[in-house]
Amino acid sequence: MKIEFTDASGCQDRVLLLFEGETPSDEDARVDEYLSSNGLEPKRQYTENREGTDYRVYYFGRCYIGDHLDQLSSMADAPA
Repeated sequence: MKIEFTDASGCQDRVLLLFEGETPSDEDARVDEYLSSNGLEPKRQYTENREGTDYRVYYFGRCYIGDHLDQLSSMADAPA
């Protein structure tokens, strides 16, 4: 999983969690489990192709998921 931040304004900032491929890895499953156990659901889920790689993308508002970013960052790969 990779994390991207898109600056907008304050609570309008976006956080994207990007999962490579259609089949979740063990690490991706841990992220899904963490989100579920904390009652967190993405505002949107979609797929996106970037430079020939397919990603499953979870879109969150920063204010919604902000308290969990340290934990999620520790589960992430290098920033996208």
